[in-house]
Amino acid sequence: MPMQHHASPILVQHWEGYELARDDTHRYVWIWQGFNIRLIAISLGPDGAWGYDWGWCYPRDPDVVRSAVAQWDADTQDEPTGWHKRPTREIRQAPRHDANPHYNRPRCLHGCYLNEGCRTVNCPDVLAYEERARTTEEGNA
Repeated sequence: MPMQHHASPILVQHWEGYELARDDTHRYVWIWQGFNIRLIAISLGPDGAWGYDWGWCYPRDPDVVRSAVAQWDADTQDEPTGWHKRPTREIRQAPRHDANPHYNRPRCLHGCYLNEGCRTVNCPDVLAYEERARTTEEGNA
C-alpha cells in the first residue's frame, strides 16, 4: 500500500501525538519533544506499543512537520525533508530507494546532504566526507 496521508491529523492517545500518514508497515506520528517536534515512525506490529523505528526532529512548528510529511513519498524517499536532527541510529531506507537516487543521497546527522555541506560548524559527518574526497583526489593525482 502506498503511503496514505490524512487530511486532518489523527490524535494518538498512547503516544500523545498526531498521526499524519501511514503505509503498510508504519504510522508516522509527531509528538512534542522538548524544544523540538519529533516525527516518529511507529511499527504497526506489536513493537509499536513500546518504541519507534525512526525519528526526525523538526523546529517546534506543526505546520512545518505536516508540510514535510505531505510532500514525502515514503515508498521512494528514505526520509522526509526539513529535519535538523536524526535521533535514531539507523537510517531509514525506502522500499524502492533506487528509484530516487538524487533525493536519497547521503546526509549528515543534521539532515544536510554531505556533498552540499552542513549548517552545523564542524559537523563530523561532513568533515569525514570531505577528508575521504580529499584523500581520493590525492590518490588519483
